[in-house]
Formats: sequence, structure tokens, C-alpha cells
Amino acid sequence: MVKKGVAIKIGELHSDIASFRDLNITVGAVTEERWDEPVGPTPYPSLTTLRSWDHILLNHYKPFYLPFCDLCCLCTFGKCDLTGNKRGACGIDMAAQQSRIVLLATSIGAATHIGHARELVEHLIAEFGRDHPVDIGGNAVEVEAPHMRLVCGIKPEKLGDLDEALEYCEKQVTQLLAVTHTGQEGSWLDFESKVFHAGMIDHVGMEIADLAQISAYAMPKADPESPLVDVGMGTVDIKKPVILVIGHNVPPAAGIIDYMGDNDLEMKVEVTGICCTAIDMTRYSSRAKIIGPISWQLRYIRSGVPDLIVIDEQCIRCDTLIEAAKIQAPVIATSEKNCCSLPDRTCDPPDEIVADFVSGRASGALILDPRKVGEVAVRTVIEVAKKRKKFKNLPSADEIVKMAKK
Repeated sequence: MVKKGVAIKIGELHSDIASFRDLNITVGAVTEERWDEPVGPTPYPSLTTLRSWDHILLNHYKPFYLPFCDLCCLCTFGKCDLTGNKRGACGIDMAAQQSRIVLLATSIGAATHIGHARELVEHLIAEFGRDHPVDIGGNAVEVEAPHMRLVCGIKPEKLGDLDEALEYCEKQVTQLLAVTHTGQEGSWLDFESKVFHAGMIDHVGMEIADLAQISAYAMPKADPESPLVDVGMGTVDIKKPVILVIGHNVPPAAGIIDYMGDNDLEMKVEVTGICCTAIDMTRYSSRAKIIGPISWQLRYIRSGVPDLIVIDEQCIRCDTLIEAAKIQAPVIATSEKNCCSLPDRTCDPPDEIVADFVSGRASGALILDPRKVGEVAVRTVIEVAKKRKKFKNLPSADEIVKMAKK
């Protein structure tokens, strides 16, 4: 367990050795070990720690490349044709370039998951404190953090303990992205070794995020009787105001659900979700409903059912604002990573934001406070839904059959 930011202040101290006055001592971190199991030989591995083992695997199970592009367009020397035995201006060949692209893709994925973990952990520490216990099932779970234990040699007990492993992941992502720079790595074998490394730290980052939200939001913990949730568009009561939440980061959705609960609105508003946020918000409240995966976004928005759309990060179509405008549904963006050119209304009074949405003066806003998102979204959707009834006249099954026969 790691305790960060330890500070000691001594006003006055006299001893046989020396006298001190106004002494300030600050320690970056103090490690307190409470795990009996010995640490393995490679805690916090670097890009090359497991390289020799990666090479054994890759030489035995060689990658099979199906180039999706014959060109390299990643620097101003290009575009470079890599077909046949040709090499680019920097000397790279087709095999190395394909592995380089794979490393870029895996590093982007790892950075996204780790960035989400950072945002979530910092938010939960601010709300619940660094000493909030990490608990995903008590004695029912023997190994609470298999990836973190294996890769970092850490047994997390409090939210603050997650920070050390998170910092490690962030440093590794920076090194991995540096590898893809022009004139850097040139071997497909070592590119692929680093792809393995990216996948490893990606799993650590995802685990950190889930440990934090399960522990802080009291999601089901090793509970075989956890409630089942409704799935699919057919489960939505379109007579009620409907909120659609899309993305990967659950705090804004939790803010919506909390506001509904605090104001006795749980039975009066439908909260629906697409992609990862949908899964996580149903772990927070069984009344939330899962619509489907990322591929269902367009059909659900175009159905006209959502009266208001809340987006956070990842898994979100880039044309969400355009499609939402067609059905006159306001959009609230909630992440610094996906602002959609919307005006920042985080510091504005909720009354003003709601009034602008309901009157039509504003079609969208960026709000970075999850609690304010909850209030604004619920209050807005109740009023906006009254004006959007014409968009929610979905055809019946018989009407669909008749239309299909035309």
C-alpha cells in the first residue's frame, strides 16, 4: 500500500545533536507492505523486460500480415510506396510498417482506457477520499486485482493505492507512442513485442477503472443474485421522457440516476444507454436499460425515442450532434476528451442551462460536473419531452409489415 503526500511540520525541536525551528519535511510517498506473498522478479516491467520471452513466442507463432494500405503516410518524407521489397524514405519495410500501425492502434486503445481510469479515479478520490476501501466482494473474492498483482506487485486496499499503478501505465504509454516516431524502431519483431506490452498495460488500466467504480459506487460485488436488467429498444416506455447516455464513463449517468432518486423521479423518466456506459449504469441501478452496442446508435437516435442525449467518452459516433439536431434532442457532452465544439456551461447556473435547452436557444452544452449533468439532464428532458411527442410515433408491428410489402 502506498501513502502519498506525507508532510511533517515541527515548530521547534531541541536535541543533543542539534536544534531545529520551523522544520518542514515532505515525503513524496511512503510504502507500507501488507502482503505476505513475495514480489515476483519483474514488477513494473519496462518495454524490454519481457522482450526475450516475446521473441520466443513471435518466432514460433509468426504474425500473418494482410496490409490494409501499401503506403506509409506518417511523416513529411512520404507518401512512401512499400509494395514488394521497397522501403520508405526512412528505410522502413512493409512488415515493420504493418507492425508499427498495430502498435499505434494498441497504444491508442491503451491510452484511452488508462486516460479513462485516471479521470475516474481522480473523480472518485475527490468524492469519496483516498482512504475509501477497495472492495469488490470481500472474502468471496480471493484475488481482487489479478492484473495489478501480476504486473505491478501491488495489492490495492484503498482508492489511493490505485494511483501508483496508474502512474506506471501512463509512463509506459508515453514510451510506446515514442517508439512509433519516424526513424525510431525498425524491426517488425520488436514492434510486435511492444504490442504485447501495450496489451498488458491496457489490461492493468481497465482493471484499475473497474476496481474503483465497483468499490465507490457499490456495484454488485460477487453477488450471484444481482438483479437482471432490461435489454433492447422494446423495453423502453416511450410515453415517458427518455434520456440516452452513450460512452464509457459512468459518473455522469450516476449523477442522472442520483438526481432522479433524490427527487422521486425514478418511475417518471427512462434512462437508457448504449455501449459501455449502458452496462455500468445498470450495475449502478437496475432501473436503467441497455439499448445495445455502438452499432445501434444511429438507428436508436433516428427512431426519435431519445428526448435528450448525454455523451461522455469513447464509443460515440462523430455525427451525434447532427443526428440529434434532426430529432430536436438536446445534447450534453461531459468529457474533456469529447467536447464536440459545444460551449462550456459547467459554471453556469442549472436554471439558465435548462431554460436555454427548453426554449431552443441552445441545442447542446459541455458540462464537466457529473452532479450538474444529472440535474440539468433530468429537468430538461421532462420539459423537452412534452414538445417532442411527434418524433416518437413509432409504427406498430402490423404497420411495419405493410410498409415492407409496398
